[in-house]
Amino acid sequence: LANFWRYLLNPWALWEYAHTMSASVVTASFVVAAVGAYYALMDKHRAHARIFLNVGVYIGLLFCILQVFPTGDQQGRLVAQNQQPALAAMEGKFQTGDHAEMVIIGQPDVKRRRLENPIGISGILSFLAYGDFAAKVRGLNDFPVKQWPDNVELLYYMYHIMVGIGTLLIAVSGIAALLQWRGLLMRTPAMLWILMLSLPFPYIATTAGWASAEMGRQPWVIYGLQTTAHGISPQVSAGNVAFSTLGFMGLYLVMGVLFLHLIGRAISLGPASAGPEADFHSTHRTTPEIVDTPPTK
Repeated sequence: LANFWRYLLNPWALWEYAHTMSASVVTASFVVAAVGAYYALMDKHRAHARIFLNVGVYIGLLFCILQVFPTGDQQGRLVAQNQQPALAAMEGKFQTGDHAEMVIIGQPDVKRRRLENPIGISGILSFLAYGDFAAKVRGLNDFPVKQWPDNVELLYYMYHIMVGIGTLLIAVSGIAALLQWRGLLMRTPAMLWILMLSLPFPYIATTAGWASAEMGRQPWVIYGLQTTAHGISPQVSAGNVAFSTLGFMGLYLVMGVLFLHLIGRAISLGPASAGPEADFHSTHRTTPEIVDTPPTK
């Protein structure tokens, strides 16, 4: 490590941090909107439901846009500049060429080095990577196989899951924000159901994005300097690695089940039943009673 501050403040770290944090806000916004939609559909806690929907759909739409531009756009350009094999694998691109298309649907065949049944938009990948619709994008065939990501197929699908779900979330939050702006969202059950059922998808997209970043940097643990194969310790046995991995999996499973139980319990109780403050207000009147008295002369 030659310079700590250059390491901490390098452009990649800043844009990736911004992209990750905006993804976390998108996830939180859809959780809030989903709870509000649930309350609206159940016809309870309507005042809170309206607040949840206001915050969830508007903030969700704003940060969905930030996910695409500028954070996603800038991070994608960094990948194109510094991790060209990763970019080619994410798009299932084997042949180098200009006017490179962004693939919407297709199945990578690594053995035959081709993308089967592709449906794409010409020039979009060139523009997203280099800001020019005619720019040349290098394919995997331009690189030695040892520099390819370890699992091209899984990287390709994880990347497309992230992008696909992200696009759907933009559409859902945009339509919901329009309905909310017009005062119709609380009276549109179909959209409320969509918002409620969208709850798990930001988690899936975030996980797919993390997997894309980690698999995309393979086979490097420090890109271009140290491979993953040389990043292990010969003093740690495979049994110890397996034991630690299983231990962490078990711990996260317990924490996940506990998290779902506590969150589900809080949602079922509702905002009016949560915390000691609510208990106080339920037993102490805070507003004066209105008493009918005869008019005085």
